[in-house]
Amino acid sequence: MPETTEKLALVRAYLKQHQLDGAVFASRGNFAWLTGGGDNHIVSQTERGFAALAVTARSAWLLANTIESDRIIAEEPVSPFTLKQFPWIESMATEVKRLANGKHFASDDPSFTELPPLPGDFVDEVRSELTEPEIRRFKSLGRDCALVIETVARHLNVGDSEHQVEADMARHLLARGIQPTVLLVAFDERIKRYRHPTPTSKHLGKMAMLVICGQRHGLVASQTRLVHFGPLPAELAARHEAVCRVETALWAATKPGATWGEVLAAGIAQYQAEGFAKEWELHHQGGPAGYAARDLVATPGETRKVRNRQAVAWNPSITGTKSEDTFIIEGDQRHVITASSPEWPTVTVSVGSERLTRPAILVRG
Repeated sequence: MPETTEKLALVRAYLKQHQLDGAVFASRGNFAWLTGGGDNHIVSQTERGFAALAVTARSAWLLANTIESDRIIAEEPVSPFTLKQFPWIESMATEVKRLANGKHFASDDPSFTELPPLPGDFVDEVRSELTEPEIRRFKSLGRDCALVIETVARHLNVGDSEHQVEADMARHLLARGIQPTVLLVAFDERIKRYRHPTPTSKHLGKMAMLVICGQRHGLVASQTRLVHFGPLPAELAARHEAVCRVETALWAATKPGATWGEVLAAGIAQYQAEGFAKEWELHHQGGPAGYAARDLVATPGETRKVRNRQAVAWNPSITGTKSEDTFIIEGDQRHVITASSPEWPTVTVSVGSERLTRPAILVRG
């Protein structure tokens, strides 16, 4: 079954379940999901697209103004959708109102479409389980993101600024058709002080942390790598092994049917076992991914469940270090899509019966 045909069936089942006549999808994530990797964005710094998809029980339309429609029809995978073009001087909400004609529609962008929000949890109910084509695209994206972060990590130098490293990562990502949705860079004491270190003009002394969230075909892969110049302090190496054991506990608990709250609890328990009981309170630990860096951030008591064929990115941190990769669950298997090359150093850790080999801190002379 073609990918979009399968997804239209899922949307129509959702419409029936929630007693809707139709739904309008304008977000970049949902547009990419429903079209099998299409792109409706113009402005990079917003999730709102500049074209929308409308679905009813019997029809599927592409809503686009006269500026956007020709390019989208020619270059994006929208052949299953019938174009409804409108003048650029009219708003999307005007075209949506005309289409809905008083019927019960909802939207993922109420302020753009002037419709009520989608009921329930569309991402969890409909979008969270990946199709085979999505898994192939995700694996390709992960390989490219891993190549980029490793390339930059091996070529940065003492004296470089965080802005320079940010620019290098962006250049390599964009050259591969990947939009950098998050680029974080921290040097030296900023690694200890900030969990979300947006890049500054600070120059590299001894240690660097690089973080990428890269988007292509709508999917987002996340990862973190660390580099140290000169001998690695024993305390830092021990902290990194500890954070990798926390990560191991999270990965081991991430099984279809478990709640995200239960998985998080396993990570929190491991923080306590490592002697860093309060560190989880300093930063979120991650959660399911897909058409966003995180579809939700796992919190204690979260009752939504891990699904099969779902992407996940955990990002535990202990002050001064962090570990993060994106993987896909398939039954009892995990496919790490952002895995490092064989040349990257590793550390092998165990928690109970679970044994993982994870990226170590790269030591450079």
